Formats: sequence, structure tokens, C-alpha cells
Amino acid sequence: MVTIIADEGKNQIGADLYQGFISKGVQAEYISLEHVEVKPCVSCGGCTYKTYGKCTVRDDGDFIYPKVIRSDVIIFVSPITFGSYSFKLKRVFDKFALIMDRHYFVEKKELVKGGKLGSKFKFFAIGDKENCIEEEITAFQNLFHENLVITKGIGNSYITEKSLSEGMRNQIIEEVRSA
Repeated sequence: MVTIIADEGKNQIGADLYQGFISKGVQAEYISLEHVEVKPCVSCGGCTYKTYGKCTVRDDGDFIYPKVIRSDVIIFVSPITFGSYSFKLKRVFDKFALIMDRHYFVEKKELVKGGKLGSKFKFFAIGDKENCIEEEITAFQNLFHENLVITKGIGNSYITEKSLSEGMRNQIIEEVRSA
């Protein structure tokens, strides 16, 4: 199962990618954050130590995390915002501690969260570079790489502008299928 979590506004990159997966017979789910309020992580430690696996901050995004747990692959679609994901998508990612091993440890001189419980964390991101400068694109790619290191994940990031070309869509689908 592939889960696409998108904060994409009018560009519909995630919706287009979702249709591409469906047309190739890949089981996929599309979650738009357009009308979803995800409150920020408050670093209370609840999900790690008090109420393991459950966030103490209730919000509209509570339905997302069970879907992520059941997914084989997660794909973020976001405008590149100051070299990062959109604030809504960043809030979703910050709460991924809910689905990761609760123990941190050092691996290759990096602080690592421990990865997705029960399987390899497969993570991809598509950044919409509309209205970005080159340094923001580089920062986005570096952030994504660090996210893979911290989560012990595998995956790739892609940069697009306003829409996916058919070639890029097919490349993403094939790479995700082989992950």
C-alpha cells in the first residue's frame, strides 16, 4: 500500500500521482491536507513514554497515523517552503514519532530514531519548486536526506514545478514499486 500525503493547493501533483498508481494496479491512498488541521508537536514525550504510540494532542490529523502504519510506502507532496515541507506537512512528519521505534541511538555519528516498527521505512517526497530560489531547493533535498538518516529509511526526493510530467510520474511509480 502506498500512501500519498499532500499539501498541494491548486497544483494537484499528489492527486495526479495517485491516479498514476491506480492505473498501474498499485494499491494506493491519497490524503489531502487541504481541510485538515494538524496541531504542532509540543515535545511532551507522551507518544514515547506516557501513552506510547498515541499523541496527547488531539486534532483532525489523528486518522492519518493508523494509515501510515499500514502503509508500505509514504509519499509527501509539498510546496517547498523556506527549504522545507509546508507547515502542515511538517506537523504531520513531526508526529511520526508515533509510528517509529521509541528509542533513539547513535549510528555513524548521527542521532537515529530507530525506524518504522515492524518494517523498513520507505519514504519519498515531491517538492514543488514554484517561486523558489536554488538554495531553497538544495535545503529541501538536504532536509529529505536527513529525514532518511534519522528514520533509518530508504527513498528519494523529486523536484517539480506545478505538475508532474508523464516521464517523472512513471519514474516515481517504478522507483516506489521497486523499493
